[in-house]
Amino acid sequence: MRYVARDTEGKIVAIFDRPHPAAPEYLDENDPELIAFVTGGRSEEAMREYLQSSDSDLLRIIEDLISVLIDNNVILLTDFPDHAQQKLMRRQNIREKLQST
Repeated sequence: MRYVARDTEGKIVAIFDRPHPAAPEYLDENDPELIAFVTGGRSEEAMREYLQSSDSDLLRIIEDLISVLIDNNVILLTDFPDHAQQKLMRRQNIREKLQST
C-alpha cells in the first residue's frame, strides 16, 4: 500500500506505507506516477524498466491462474493451442522437479 502526499501542483512529494494526515491518497504500487516518483522521474523509461522487471512475476501469476482454472474444471488444457499446451506442461514438469529436490 502506498499513500502519497502531493504539492500544490499535484506532484507526488512523499510516500507513506499507511494513511498519514499529509498523505490521505492511496495509489496502487503499479501506478505509473508512483513508479516515476520512486525511480527519480524517468517516467517513460522507468515504466518500461518496471514492466520488464515484473514480467516474470506476472508470468508466474498467470501460470498459477491457469492451473487453478484447470484444477477446478473451468477450462481444459486441451482448450489451449498445441504449442501453448506443450509450454505449460514443460513448465509444470520443471516446477515439479524443482519442488521434489
